[in-house]
Amino acid sequence: MTQDRINRRDILRWTAGTSAGFLLGGQALAQKADLLDALGDRIFDQLNTIKLPGKPLNLVRVVSSIVRMEQQANERRLPFSPLAFNAGPALAPVEATLYQSAVPRLVALVDRSEGTDPGLADEAGELLAEVHAAEHETPEALKTEAPAIPVLAPATSAATINLPMSRAMKYPLLKDEYARLFASVAIRDEFRDNVAWHVRLINAARPRYDAVGKNLGVPWYFIGAIHGLEASFNFRAHLHNGDFPLKTRTRQVPAGRPLVWLPPDDWESSAKDAIRLLGFANQSDWSLERTLYRLEAYNGFGYRKRGVPTPYLWAYSAHYERGKFIADGRWSDKAKSQQCGAAVLIKALADSGAIQL
Repeated sequence: MTQDRINRRDILRWTAGTSAGFLLGGQALAQKADLLDALGDRIFDQLNTIKLPGKPLNLVRVVSSIVRMEQQANERRLPFSPLAFNAGPALAPVEATLYQSAVPRLVALVDRSEGTDPGLADEAGELLAEVHAAEHETPEALKTEAPAIPVLAPATSAATINLPMSRAMKYPLLKDEYARLFASVAIRDEFRDNVAWHVRLINAARPRYDAVGKNLGVPWYFIGAIHGLEASFNFRAHLHNGDFPLKTRTRQVPAGRPLVWLPPDDWESSAKDAIRLLGFANQSDWSLERTLYRLEAYNGFGYRKRGVPTPYLWAYSAHYERGKFIADGRWSDKAKSQQCGAAVLIKALADSGAIQL
């Protein structure tokens, strides 16, 4: 059997646990090697047509690149990363999307090769930035002209019915709601392993978050949550928006940042610029409620106008079901955020004893 066929088998097994798996029967496809000959290139033609919300990705290219880089890391005997998501190729439930399966794998690749194989680390970091860009939407606070959002009828999901969202935007009117929602956070069963991975990752990266926050008066876990949402935990990209590489200033909003940073490829220096620019530095009140308000205000209150709990805080929990502003600012009732919400991550950290609230 050729190396190409082995790689194709690995790719199909991997995608059987992702959003592409539904095309040909999910996990059943991965278990029947004879289907590879029968299907030929047709499966790859179908996968190439998949478009995810945000910037389009070629699913086959992303998955095959990850499989190839992992093979290279193994062949070069790079140390295994404690940030690996699972031992096997099926990283997530069948319903999971490419983002949920690819990000942990790419983060682990960067971790394995950091300082040992900079070329491989850069390649993994660049692909991680690309996957991130397909899911990321520019926060309202960074847009020079916020789009007008029509007020429509509230969504009718179970989460909305049970937890009606206030349409207010002032902190005193929202403080009690944040406390109530946080106290009742329940992680959805299909995301428990993913949330556990987030907790492991953010704890491992705590020294780097502390190095950024300690002189700016910002909690390390807040920086970690921002890092996940704005850069998918990519330490080879800017915290501001996930732009790669660190050797050049940001290209997307906010563009041209940092104005000055030394050395010009240092993540910590760039991250400090981001925290200052976003207005988070030297704030006096870091209570739970104020922290959640600060995060939601930064991302925007557009979800409240639709009666939907913002995924920026509540994704992966029972509070959030679906509904998302996709990359061009349009609303989709069917789209689901694939990132772990900041409030869910903070709650998981508190439950694990990593932080005291």
